[in-house]
Amino acid sequence: MIVFNLKCKDCSYEFEAWFSDSKEFTKQQKKSLISCPNCNSSLVTKSLMSPNVAKKSNAKISKQKKTMINNIKKYKKIIEKNFDYVGDNFTEEAKKIKYGEIEERPIYGEASLEQTKELIEEDIPFAPLPWGTTKKIN
Repeated sequence: MIVFNLKCKDCSYEFEAWFSDSKEFTKQQKKSLISCPNCNSSLVTKSLMSPNVAKKSNAKISKQKKTMINNIKKYKKIIEKNFDYVGDNFTEEAKKIKYGEIEERPIYGEASLEQTKELIEEDIPFAPLPWGTTKKIN
């Protein structure tokens, strides 16, 4: 089955109609079997339309999604192995590092929205991590 957007030449009314194929539309049009639902005229033509192409499968998307998940897991392992987890003290530790109060080292942890704004205001570079918190919330 195919859906065509049709247009009446008399009243410019646009409507849809289903046909088994393009040849069937032509056949019915020649016999004046197609009529405008608005004015009943048989002067009906195909209107401009975009093709409705269905996706063959979502396998490519699924593969990309799996690849991204695996990359995030690898990224997480690297960070957990090479960075110090400072938990809720992330903002304080980042400020101490910026102002030379403690030795510079890679850290990761938790920060609230307000704490994140503080880091931005003080020009302290940071990046959100693409995974949720490991902190237990009651």
